[in-house]
Amino acid sequence: MIGHEKIIADLQGLHERGVLSHGYIFHGPAMVGKKLAALSFANLLEKGEFGEDGILSDLMLVAPGGPGAGSIGIDAVREIRNFLWQKPNASVRRTLVIDDAELLTTEAQNALLKVTEEPPVSSLLILVTSDAESILPTIVSRLPKIYFGSVPEKEIAKWLGEDGAAKDTKDIASRAMGKPGLAWRLLYDKDFQKQLELAARLLKTPAATRRDVIKKIIEPDAFNFRKFLDAVIINLAWEGAAKNKVALWHKALQLYDRETNFSLNPRLQLENLLL
Repeated sequence: MIGHEKIIADLQGLHERGVLSHGYIFHGPAMVGKKLAALSFANLLEKGEFGEDGILSDLMLVAPGGPGAGSIGIDAVREIRNFLWQKPNASVRRTLVIDDAELLTTEAQNALLKVTEEPPVSSLLILVTSDAESILPTIVSRLPKIYFGSVPEKEIAKWLGEDGAAKDTKDIASRAMGKPGLAWRLLYDKDFQKQLELAARLLKTPAATRRDVIKKIIEPDAFNFRKFLDAVIINLAWEGAAKNKVALWHKALQLYDRETNFSLNPRLQLENLLL
């Protein structure tokens, strides 16, 4: 956990003084450490140390699951209610962490609103999101927001060196764009690396043949449109300030936002974006 020392100290102070809220929204850019902070804080409540330390009996992590899964539905919220209404086994709170909370369906958010209105005394709800505006205002009004910003490049390079990364830490840190999670994935996440390579190949393909490449990319059953869009956006960000790339980057970001809220046809959307 790097780059958010003040936030960590503030959370620890709230816990020590016994004045924690019933819930929080951890928001900010993707891959800067929001989820890790939430899980590490749950570890503090149960085991007394801030950090990831194995399985916790009073922690529940909810996230979109399965290939192509693009939302968190009402069934997940029913499980959340059952979890939070039980008394803690070893912790001072039963902690519920919802990752990618922007992917909660409207139905799920309405159900979750009831939890925020009448939370169990021994519960803690943490919504982790890169798009706080996608959360219902009625939920946001009940949960304090904590912003996680980008981490300085020097801190990421130092961390990679301490982690024993064999590759050029300065190059990886510069490509990470202030996101430790991105740096880690560039080094160790094979599936993510494959998505980046596919996106780079598509962007370099002449417009006349891009349609065929798009068909091949989306063909596998495990294709995840959101993850691939993420890889496209990162590649465009790396390409710098060329006017045509900046415009395309903005269009890709808008498509990424729409994909969160609507069921879109990947082939048609990618063709519309890139042809």
